[in-house]
Amino acid sequence: MATYPYSQEALLVNSIKATTVVSIVSGMQVSVTTFTSPAGDLGKITLSPVQPTATNVEFKAGAQKLQIDLISFRAQFGLDSGQVTASGRATDQDGNNETAFAKQIASWS
Repeated sequence: MATYPYSQEALLVNSIKATTVVSIVSGMQVSVTTFTSPAGDLGKITLSPVQPTATNVEFKAGAQKLQIDLISFRAQFGLDSGQVTASGRATDQDGNNETAFAKQIASWS
């Protein structure tokens, strides 16, 4: 059973880390995912049942680029676990070697 706020870290690609914190706001589960790398803070995305997806979001830190094609949120309800999934691509810290990713970055129940 998740206790809120619930926090989970996941490695995306090219040393970019996604840290997702899920909390209860006005009775709803809300997730805030922060993207960081050694190059710096890339940005954050907030999702909730009201706005469960975000598409085509681009973040930059120095020469490093992170393109989120789709990030989606599903609240934990009944026997279904909550989850945040993300897909997109990112360069390394020099702006090269673009690599794609598609993964679940947080899960709670």
